[in-house]
Amino acid sequence: MVEEIENIAEIEKLDKSSVVRRLLNKAIPSWKLEYAIKLYQNKEISLGKAVELSSLSVWELLEHLTQKKIPLNYDIEDLRYDLEKIKEL
Repeated sequence: MVEEIENIAEIEKLDKSSVVRRLLNKAIPSWKLEYAIKLYQNKEISLGKAVELSSLSVWELLEHLTQKKIPLNYDIEDLRYDLEKIKEL
């Protein structure tokens, strides 16, 4: 892995720490999305909580769920959560 980071640094003309920061900036949001989807799919969290965990908009998350063919689990708890969020606007 160190060799790959060095190769990227050479190609991008960056120092290794900058390369690592760039890679983490891409990897962390991806991990958050996958984790939120996993919990949502297992019905451990609501759609609203998955939106929070993923740091995406509800529409962006719904698009990812649709692409992965994950059914929507929307219940009264989700409705209450969404209504509270609307009140905050």
